[in-house]
Amino acid sequence: MWDRHPVRLALLHMLPQVAQAHGLSLPAMLAQAGIKAEDTLPIGRVVARAQICSVLQNLARRSDNPAIGLDLATSADPAELGPTGQALFAGGTLGECLVAHVRHMPSLQGGIAYGLRLRGDRAVMHHRLADSDTDHAAVLNEGVAGFLLGAIRGIVGDARADIHVTLPHRARVTMARYEDKLQTPVSFAPGAELTLSFDAALLDRRNVAIGAAGIIRDDVSLPAGPGPLDDDALVGILLSLFEAVVLVRPPTLLDTSQTLGISPRSLQRRLAARGTSFEALLDQWRQGRARHYLAESPLPVGSVARALGYSDPAHFVRAFRRWEGLTPMAWRQMAIARTGGSSLSQREA
Repeated sequence: MWDRHPVRLALLHMLPQVAQAHGLSLPAMLAQAGIKAEDTLPIGRVVARAQICSVLQNLARRSDNPAIGLDLATSADPAELGPTGQALFAGGTLGECLVAHVRHMPSLQGGIAYGLRLRGDRAVMHHRLADSDTDHAAVLNEGVAGFLLGAIRGIVGDARADIHVTLPHRARVTMARYEDKLQTPVSFAPGAELTLSFDAALLDRRNVAIGAAGIIRDDVSLPAGPGPLDDDALVGILLSLFEAVVLVRPPTLLDTSQTLGISPRSLQRRLAARGTSFEALLDQWRQGRARHYLAESPLPVGSVARALGYSDPAHFVRAFRRWEGLTPMAWRQMAIARTGGSSLSQREA
């Protein structure tokens, strides 16, 4: 599954707070998903949904909390989601709120089948991410489920409203922990659809939280949706991704493709149109970084090899000979001689 559907980073507006609470570096986690690390989260920027899922998976792993999506949901602020979140609290009844929320969803993200249907005396909110692997999107789906559950209960003013949640992936923690966190029955089913099922009579319940996230009127034109991702930035994203990922694991075409939501074949084809390839870009990046480390730092050759993602220093030495016609040590000695050793000695000092 190659989920490259466009999503606004507003979806992760609560991430800085949650990452800080766990003592984690948000810029590092964003960078490992190919999202440029900045001091603040640029919530208006558009990325691929696969990148969002990769950030959330990394957050769950680094925090040692597989169900952290449920914590993200409790920290979410609907107003930060723009019209999509604001509309959720704009209707006179729960039914009007949910319909308005669905109507405005395209301004937040693409590639989603989302709506409200009736099954006898039950109403079902259904949510399906197109082209997403359910395990890769598990943290995101759990966050969506927790967010919608809290919103519905807030709208009708009943913190114990009977709402059954069905998640489209394997349980990541015990059932007891899910039900304790959500205070509602939870089940898991094959497929790709997340659902919240509740008594249809709730749809006519008055909205007691009207305007909680700002009111969106039907006569206000919708903002443009996220639109397609900008391919021109692809090479820059890949270079940033190499920088962030290489200390954790060697970058591979398959892992990088999944992170960016692009199939390996499509990624190679788009790079070929720019006169390069994944392997060539990684090779060039490693060459540039190797020259920097050898000339500007006192790191031993073995450490430089590891910093570039090589499991064996001998592989790095062979690659460096191919690039420069010299061993790393011989090249370093020449570089030091050219600068009189000033750069390296200053760093050592």
